[in-house]
Amino acid sequence: MTSDASHFPPGNDPDIAAAHASELLDRRRITQARSLLGQALQHAPGHTGLLFELARAESLSGDWEATRQTLQSLLNQDPTHHPGRLMLMATELHDGRLPQAEEIVLGLLREAPREPVYYAYYSRVMLRALDFDKASRLADEALRLAPNLDFALHAKALCDIADGRGPQGDALARLLVLEPDDADALRLVLVALIHARRQREAYRLARQLLRAQPNDRQLLEITAALKAETHWSMWPLWPLQRWGWAGSIGLWLGMLLVSQALSRAAPQYSGVFSMAWIALVIYSWVWPSLFHRLVKPK
Repeated sequence: MTSDASHFPPGNDPDIAAAHASELLDRRRITQARSLLGQALQHAPGHTGLLFELARAESLSGDWEATRQTLQSLLNQDPTHHPGRLMLMATELHDGRLPQAEEIVLGLLREAPREPVYYAYYSRVMLRALDFDKASRLADEALRLAPNLDFALHAKALCDIADGRGPQGDALARLLVLEPDDADALRLVLVALIHARRQREAYRLARQLLRAQPNDRQLLEITAALKAETHWSMWPLWPLQRWGWAGSIGLWLGMLLVSQALSRAAPQYSGVFSMAWIALVIYSWVWPSLFHRLVKPK
């Protein structure tokens, strides 16, 4: 290829321009590829190959909204474009739009029920949805259809890691170095576990990732925070940690009902229960913040 590979003279074949752009993107020369694609699309605005490579360039630049718009333009031209549909599914997955991602991959599977790549992609969707059992079964099906398919092997490895059964330590570190996208996927699973208030599973995954990436300051802080939340001294506050405000309201209503019942049935214990209740309130205010400071990395 010439040094002026980003130039698209009028009359050039858009298929050739798309192939050149693909080569540039493979070498992460994103600016040149986008310049070439911009020129080529002026002459062939509906060319699906050019639109697909433009979507690739936008996703590599981290512009996911532009990626989605370009892919929608592509699929308006060719609704059956499988690579474009897969990229749109990956875009929806990146943005956490799991129902939309699942709908796309289910459509692909209805058209090609024996395509192992689709099962591997579906496995990643279920991994983000924190349905580890289903994700693992889908990865197993992908491997049954194609035992040596790298993407299916990675999907299975991600399922095992997220569920605490996969490689750890140096093995995990090597996997994450070889496949940076796997590290991103596992971080998204970690965030989803935290948002779902599944702290123990999140802490287990965070520790594995930290062993593989010990110099990651943000991961260190997340792991320390999860260590504090899963410590045995936090067990009395488990309903609050698990269900948030709903757990807090439920706990207080339960305490109130027990207090009223004791005042009627066993008033001699009512005072002891009230003192224990007050102690729990003070404990819930003071101890979590104090313990977080104690375990916070220096």
